[in-house]
Formats: sequence, structure tokens, C-alpha cells
Amino acid sequence: MANVTQSILYLNDVSVSFDGFKALRSLSLTLEPGEMRAIIGPNGAGKTTMMDVITGKTRPDTGDVLFDLGRVNLTRFDEAAIAGMGIGRKFQKPTVFESHTVADNILLALAPGRHRPAENPGDAR
Repeated sequence: MANVTQSILYLNDVSVSFDGFKALRSLSLTLEPGEMRAIIGPNGAGKTTMMDVITGKTRPDTGDVLFDLGRVNLTRFDEAAIAGMGIGRKFQKPTVFESHTVADNILLALAPGRHRPAENPGDAR
């Protein structure tokens, strides 16, 4: 097991299944400060599911998803809160957070600084 306190992003033993289909099986990934990774693989390999877990769209069945040197458990937050921390993705087709108002989506996009959430988040899942 890697030293979690040194990792910007840490996934350990992450599994996700959809109606019995195992989309991720015990995925582990560590991203160190200053490191860049490219995730490649064929259709159905789990790339999108992995990103869905990191960004809060999908909750893992098992495993750890930690951010900011292990201080933030991403599984406790919704997509908008995770985006506010600076974790996001860019799609070819623009999307919004459907559970938020138009104004909230615009404010999120315009937010000048990103932040780490409080210890006991009010809108955590």
C-alpha cells in the first residue's frame, strides 16, 4: 500500500458493479504531486466508470477514494462539491449539474479559487 499522505489522488481496491456487471474490479491508482497519467484501454475497460467514481457521479461498492494527501474522502461528497475542490472533467458535449440551478452552475464555472471542504460537510452524501 502506497503512502497515502504523499498522494494527491489515491484509489485503493475500488470496485463498482451495475446489475451484476463488474465495471471495476479492485482498481488501485496513486497520483503523486506533479505526476501526470494517461488512462487508456478498450471500450468497456472501466475508464469512464473510474472517472465517474473520482468525480462523484458513481459511488464505489468497495474501496477508498482519497484526495488532497489523504485528507478528503471523495465518496462523502456530491459532484458539485468535488468540482469545487478542483476535480473535474471536460466532455466533448457540455454538461451541467442537473441537481443545481442554472445560477449555481454558472457560479461554479466562474469560481476563481478551489477549496478543500470543511471536516463535516453539510451536503456530503
